[in-house]
Amino acid sequence: DYAFTNLSATCGAGGTITVTYTVSDDCNNESTLTATLTLEDSTGPDLSACNVTDLEVECTATDNESIADAWNAANIATLETCPIDACDANAVFTVVSDYDYNNLNTVCGPCGNITVTYTVSDDCGNESTLSATLSFGDATGPDLSNCTVVDETIECNGTDNEAIADAWNQANIDELVACADDINVTITSDYAFTNLSTTCGAGGTITVIYTATDDCDNSSTLTATLTLEDSTGPDLSACTVVDETIECNGTDNEAIADAWNADNIAALETCGTDACDTDATFTVVSDYAFTNLSATCGAGGTITVTYTVSDDCDNESTLTATLTLEDSTPPDLTVCTEVIDETLECNGADNESIADAWNQDNIDALTVCPG
Repeated sequence: DYAFTNLSATCGAGGTITVTYTVSDDCNNESTLTATLTLEDSTGPDLSACNVTDLEVECTATDNESIADAWNAANIATLETCPIDACDANAVFTVVSDYDYNNLNTVCGPCGNITVTYTVSDDCGNESTLSATLSFGDATGPDLSNCTVVDETIECNGTDNEAIADAWNQANIDELVACADDINVTITSDYAFTNLSTTCGAGGTITVIYTATDDCDNSSTLTATLTLEDSTGPDLSACTVVDETIECNGTDNEAIADAWNADNIAALETCGTDACDTDATFTVVSDYAFTNLSATCGAGGTITVTYTVSDDCDNESTLTATLTLEDSTPPDLTVCTEVIDETLECNGADNESIADAWNQDNIDALTVCPG
């Protein structure tokens, strides 16, 4: 009485068929025998066509769990339809995952890996398993593209240069701590004030390499240079080079002016102040020349001299002083012995001409005799 439609389904496409065989002889005497066929499914689904494999993704600070959740859900969805099973009626399978994000095997920071076992069951409860590992790798150094640490030029100040440089370096570190984009970034610097490369005076440059390192020891670097620049000329406010008036001496005027100019130069070499000058000794250039004397009267006159004072960095300040060679002393008549009281015999008719001649002789003597 066999008919395949008599198959009594058990699971999937399997089941049992019980068949009664009736055996008759020529006289129609019958004997019967019963046999049962069982179509059994004892094989788990074939997962060879499923492309659920290990996966490596970039580690993040905040999204790792949501990434892992989505990866696991996608694997489950794939495994529900990708297996092959000859006895499964609808090719839709039950998938069980032992996924738990708390099982993440941390390697560094929030990064690590998690291995998940997926159990895929067919309609008959036959199981096949597949394991996949999700790795959160961090092979990238911190992103410093939004950081504004740049070269900077600051006015040199001899006594405060190290403090200025220390503050500049710390400000750069603080900036990088705030702007570096990565997980648990540590900022280090190779800064040392003793690395100052002197240019002039107490000024110079320091080039510093800043290293940003994340928890996985990936590093990014940024370089910045501090220039301690001296752009200011010496301060001459404490210098006492002023206009001066000296009594004219015809034979010694040039020597007097030369000495006055030399004294001014000597004073200006040390009287100025400059925060960035290392030895407080300055170079002084004078445009003095005695031939520049602007005559006023006699051998006297004035000379205006410009003094240019330069520091170690060739910054200049100028100061102007005027020497006046003044004649304020009347002629010395003590040597004029020709002009004396004189007694002459009166001559009524010639008295006036006698007096005129006496006066003219005195004038002639006084024109040449004074010292």
